[in-house]
Amino acid sequence: MRLHLHLPPSLALTTTLFLLLPLLTTAKFSPLCIRVLTTLTGRPNDLFTKFQREVCDKGCQPTVPHWDLWTRNNTFLPAVRSLMEHVDNPRQEEAMVRLGDDVADVIKRQCGPLLQGRDICSDDETLAAFGTCFKKGFVRAALSNLPTLLPLAREEVCREQLEWLKKDELWEVIIPGR
Repeated sequence: MRLHLHLPPSLALTTTLFLLLPLLTTAKFSPLCIRVLTTLTGRPNDLFTKFQREVCDKGCQPTVPHWDLWTRNNTFLPAVRSLMEHVDNPRQEEAMVRLGDDVADVIKRQCGPLLQGRDICSDDETLAAFGTCFKKGFVRAALSNLPTLLPLAREEVCREQLEWLKKDELWEVIIPGR
């Protein structure tokens, strides 16, 4: 008999970060950098609300293949470039792109089948199920990329990123504007 424990993505991330805290602090991982991770993983809820309003409510019918066909190059990469604009570290941009590609791969494999041939906006339940799967996939990919991201995390960089992520420019202007 196997026990399956289902944690909401934000609680799963918080629990994982709590368990990793001794490792993160000994690796000189700044508390500011941890706040960047929690801020970043908390914003997908906002994205899905905006997605419903800006995409679904306007009659669009996006499917998982739209990521490869349009979204990656027209929304995701510009958002990463905007986030990394003030960080002079090409390896960090590469790591963020890899994180996004890993999230996309997880979503295609694990969330795509939930649609059963329908579009993401087909009904509220489908959008909610897809959103939950997306958030779980994001947390998993972030954690699997943690070894790559850790060496890149310097306190001054994390401070800048945290301030930028707290603003609404990425969430209200850049992503919806694409």
